[in-house]
Amino acid sequence: MFINKFPNFKRGNILKREMLENLRDYPRDFLNIYFKDNSDGIISGADIKIKDKYIYINEGIIKFKGVIYILNKEKKVEYFTTEEDVLIKIKIFNKQETNDFTVYDSEVFIDQEIELKGNELELGRFKLREGAKLRAEYKDFADYSTEYNVINRINVKYSGIENPTISPVIIKSFAKILISNSQDNLDINFAMQCLNSKIVNRIVITSYLENRLKLNKENYNNEEIYKYLKLIAKKLQGAEDDIKVKRRRTDKIIVD
Repeated sequence: MFINKFPNFKRGNILKREMLENLRDYPRDFLNIYFKDNSDGIISGADIKIKDKYIYINEGIIKFKGVIYILNKEKKVEYFTTEEDVLIKIKIFNKQETNDFTVYDSEVFIDQEIELKGNELELGRFKLREGAKLRAEYKDFADYSTEYNVINRINVKYSGIENPTISPVIIKSFAKILISNSQDNLDINFAMQCLNSKIVNRIVITSYLENRLKLNKENYNNEEIYKYLKLIAKKLQGAEDDIKVKRRRTDKIIVD
């Protein structure tokens, strides 16, 4: 049956093992059940800001290989001039057993190896020129893909239902462009769904793009999704782009 059970710590009560087990299991059970259908990736938080020579990652929750990890205190990492792409990574360590705890631990670091290993997740990437300052704020929608001196979030995997999805920061920024520049029902409906959802599932985004641009049904990666979103944004804002679109083929019947 469904139940909500919590211990009462009152003066004179005997501290029982069952009471302590309840404290141990309840929050973990809640997280595991609530995010059971979610893919690996960032569930919440883990946003990045820049201050002085440090990258700050705020509190957040991630899922990796079915295990929930919580960052409950802001983490800072010193960054450096690169002149080439580097990744901000989370490395997941093997489970450690002690007499008192089972520990699933990780670390955040900057890596010049741009490929992800089997125990790593990406939080972002950047390419920093000598003498330049790194930033995590964006001037416009196209700025998310600026090559130098900007934190690039495009390839970061956010936890979605069954499959990972693209950054909600990017999606909500795109939705605001639709609201301001389009009267098309498809655009408005998609924008409202984006603005009213914390995370927009991948299938919703790709279905919108396939219908909006008459694309073939394919497994588009994050970079391709962003590329097509940027194409739509530029057209709505009165600019053109040279992106080539793989449009859906249509059968024609010629009557003589």
